[in-house]
Amino acid sequence: MSLKKALFEVKEKITNQAVGSEETFIHDLEVTNNLKPGTLVWYFNNLMMVSISSLEHGNSSADDAKKVNRKWTKTEIEFMFHYIKERQEEGALNITEILEEVAQLLNRGYQSVNYKYYNLIKAKDKKAVNQNSYSFKTINYDEVPVIATEVATEHPKAVVPVSKPSRNRTEDQEGSEDLLDSLSGLISNAQQLPGLNLNSLIGSLHQLSNMALGNQDAMQEIETFKSEISHEKEALRESLRLKEQQLCLEKERNDRLQLELAKLAKEIQAFNKLGDAAKIQNLKSYNKRLNYIIDEFGMVQNVSG
Repeated sequence: MSLKKALFEVKEKITNQAVGSEETFIHDLEVTNNLKPGTLVWYFNNLMMVSISSLEHGNSSADDAKKVNRKWTKTEIEFMFHYIKERQEEGALNITEILEEVAQLLNRGYQSVNYKYYNLIKAKDKKAVNQNSYSFKTINYDEVPVIATEVATEHPKAVVPVSKPSRNRTEDQEGSEDLLDSLSGLISNAQQLPGLNLNSLIGSLHQLSNMALGNQDAMQEIETFKSEISHEKEALRESLRLKEQQLCLEKERNDRLQLELAKLAKEIQAFNKLGDAAKIQNLKSYNKRLNYIIDEFGMVQNVSG
């Protein structure tokens, strides 16, 4: 048996549109490769669907549809696992070679097929661990033996609700898988392009991303510095306002003092013009005025003239 040889011949005929009579072609191919009757019908239909899907992605022919970045379909997933199972039953044990064959048959990149296969296997294993399997054996109701005539009452056990994964989480996982599929297909495509150094390209993109992150950190530092300067300016403005307010108060105080000194000078001048007897009589009154000026401003002024 050679399922691999038969399917690659089927793919070639479909690609070249040289199938002719499908029933005759499939029958002859099964006989030639010693396959069971009807083995290739399912594969033929699925490869036809893959070919049509490839053409719908904008390719002029199925031969141009190599390693296309597209979302995995249920048909492709079933094809992959069915083909792997039957190839292993034939005796093929190298899973890497089998996945490469699947990639060629489905017009996909090896990285995309490899990632999808192991991701599904991992999800299946995780689901199997989380679910306990039980088997029950039952007998007919008529065959149940009567062991008591009293009614046995049992309290129903509390059912603990099982939390289901949120819809948003499922959508996020699907989005991540689609993104990884696209990246895997992109790498496979880039590896097929002549003259393109993929490692250099990815290294440059990584360097650019690091520079972008560095610029982002620098911008944050600049914004922080601007904020600090703004706070310092605000503090300086407040300090200047207080100094101006204090200066105005000092000026008002000085003006009042100058006014009092001017009044005192006039009083002293008038006092000096008095005679000796008049000076003695008014000395007590002038002394009170001097004390009033000294007490009000808290300092001694030179009022002699």
